[in-house]
Amino acid sequence: MAKNYAVRAEQRISIRHPFLYHGEGFHGKGHLWDLSVCGWRATGDHPVTQGMVMPVNIELPPDAGGSKYLFIDSAVVRWSFGCDAGWEIQTISPTSRARLNRFLDQVRD
Repeated sequence: MAKNYAVRAEQRISIRHPFLYHGEGFHGKGHLWDLSVCGWRATGDHPVTQGMVMPVNIELPPDAGGSKYLFIDSAVVRWSFGCDAGWEIQTISPTSRARLNRFLDQVRD
């Protein structure tokens, strides 16, 4: 069976940060491997399937006096293979979006 591939709109940055995801009836944790303003690739301890939508918390170095978690209101699983998956951000607050952008700008430098 042929796979469909899509060109990414944004460059992903290779990082390794913990994240938490909350599906219906479970809480998973894992690590992000690649991150962009649009999404990430990750490995988690609870398998997810394509099309699942859930809130996510990404652990980042704390902003000036802020939380160490970046809250994403909803992210959708675009592909999955075992415990590896590609996620796309669907809904994120303007504050969280700004923090994500600041973090990505810092790691690019």
